[in-house]
Amino acid sequence: MKLSPAKVEQLAAALVDYLAEVDGIMFRGDDSQLRLAVQQIMTDELMVEELLDAEIHKMLQAYKYEITMGRLSYDDLFKKTKQRLVRERRLVL
Repeated sequence: MKLSPAKVEQLAAALVDYLAEVDGIMFRGDDSQLRLAVQQIMTDELMVEELLDAEIHKMLQAYKYEITMGRLSYDDLFKKTKQRLVRERRLVL
């Protein structure tokens, strides 16, 4: 994950505090419940790219021989595969 758990916690708290000050927004839960929910959502969203990268690494193992022989570039294959999967799955990274 690109952000530490402490940073995610800090950002979640700041977001809940900001929303609490906005007129017209009423919370149904207490601040601690909201902060935990926001932290979970942020963590899930941040993990999308990591999970995608792990999936691509696994997929490219099939081309290990061609990559080690210099026939294919791992970086190029990784970038192209990632772009294709992001487009197909309509992911926002």
